[in-house]
Amino acid sequence: MIKACIFDLDGTLTNTVRTLAHFVNTETAKHGIPPAPVEQFKYFAGNGARTLIHRVLAYHGIENLSLEDTILKDYNAAYDANFLYLCTLYDGVADMITALHTHGIALAVLSNKPQSTTEKIINAFFGADIFSIVLGQREGVPLKPDPYGVFEILEKLQCKKEECLYIGDTAVDVHTGQNAGLTTVGVLWGFRERQELEEAGAAYIIDQPSALLPLVFP
Repeated sequence: MIKACIFDLDGTLTNTVRTLAHFVNTETAKHGIPPAPVEQFKYFAGNGARTLIHRVLAYHGIENLSLEDTILKDYNAAYDANFLYLCTLYDGVADMITALHTHGIALAVLSNKPQSTTEKIINAFFGADIFSIVLGQREGVPLKPDPYGVFEILEKLQCKKEECLYIGDTAVDVHTGQNAGLTTVGVLWGFRERQELEEAGAAYIIDQPSALLPLVFP
């Protein structure tokens, strides 16, 4: 019996590819770096803001830790100040979340996006009462695919791992759930393709949010 669902954020609940591209390209432009293609950010993202910036610079053939630090700091500040810019929920996500919440399923978010921004986005779209726990990137806490955050959520929810699904759109998410011993659900409306999710070993792969409900309520 499933009692809880843990969701990734970017590419799973929210479509932020244009948001990421805007804020990164705005900051890199200040250093004379041309914009990277928007679609490429689907592959730059997934392992936290620092890796995002590192991948964008590498795309341009740049390896400069000092520059990376500067852009990262300015990117995080700009993003947090205007966190909903170009950000939307994927079609069907709101109805899916409402259905799960209405039926008493505990909901949580585990993201590699900074904690403050993650909380603001969830509160803006869903309010403060729908998700029981919202965790983002925090100082001293390992990022996904380390299972630390999953274990923290399970403990707070007093939920067993066999009672919880982990839902995300990348191999990082699938591995996060696997590393914690959870059943994983890969989604196809996000940043990556079916092949990546299959190769990562997702237990289920779904192509629309409503398809999660039969997995929770068989």
